[in-house]
Amino acid sequence: MPIPNILTLAEQIESGSRPSQEIDITQFFTELPNGEFVPDMGKRIQVRQRDRDVDFVERTVNKVNQTGDRSKLSPLTTVFFPKTNTVKLLNGNHTVEIELLLGMEKAPANTVNFDTELGGKIWRVRRLGNLLNREEVERNSTSADDVKGELYEIMEERIAAGKDAKPSEDEIQELIDLYPFITRATIGQWISYHQEGGSRRAPLKSYSKEELKQQRVFYTRQRKYRDYVILEPRTIERWDNTGVSQSFIQCKNENKTKVLIPFYCDSVAQAVKLEKGEDEKIKKFYKELGEYYELTFDVDFLSCE
Repeated sequence: MPIPNILTLAEQIESGSRPSQEIDITQFFTELPNGEFVPDMGKRIQVRQRDRDVDFVERTVNKVNQTGDRSKLSPLTTVFFPKTNTVKLLNGNHTVEIELLLGMEKAPANTVNFDTELGGKIWRVRRLGNLLNREEVERNSTSADDVKGELYEIMEERIAAGKDAKPSEDEIQELIDLYPFITRATIGQWISYHQEGGSRRAPLKSYSKEELKQQRVFYTRQRKYRDYVILEPRTIERWDNTGVSQSFIQCKNENKTKVLIPFYCDSVAQAVKLEKGEDEKIKKFYKELGEYYELTFDVDFLSCE
């Protein structure tokens, strides 16, 4: 059976000509102890550099609540994996969270078969996801980094098949045709970087306000931190600023001499900095600060992936 053209498949989904069905959207979330739902990344296929934009979700929910207009919420797209009998969300990471926050538990979705419609290839899955994100409705559109991720998936699958990592001329031209904002020179740079040891990194994990609160609660329940001041997790962007002042204030208020400062990344750039050794720089700073003021500073880093 021939594999359908991915562009045609995307056009059918976008136009609404492909049949959809109502599905239970809570399957793509994990419920926290307080009843809030957070994304279950094990049940999603992430084609973006960042799993989701929490602020975008909140803005859209507020907008829909104000206007009552849900017409711009596009149907979800899921992928069915016959060999494991599982379904994962491909397109609509923002939409599905918006729908849940609007009180919806069911929503229309198009389901694509991984084996028969995508040829059992993950790069085809990524391409479909990117094509569905080319236009911005009530969602965020495809970026250059998303296309780079697709290119690297193609290269990694070529390597796994025993082929030269560099994509064929047809594969390169297809990327240029599909994504006009990408040039041949840019693709060449990406290929060179990959061949020099670069690779596709895992998507950045975003944290909601409730997830950050729950993380702090987790630390307070740990035996090793029972006599510590535990700060709310903060981004590494200003790691030598707000954490310092807040530490001294809370040590005085709680009459303690030990502090735990959890950090997290809220951009891909910050995650890359950590990978390049920024964490050791931060640890060294707080170690020396503690020695000077006769306090104990511990730092921890929440997962970026």
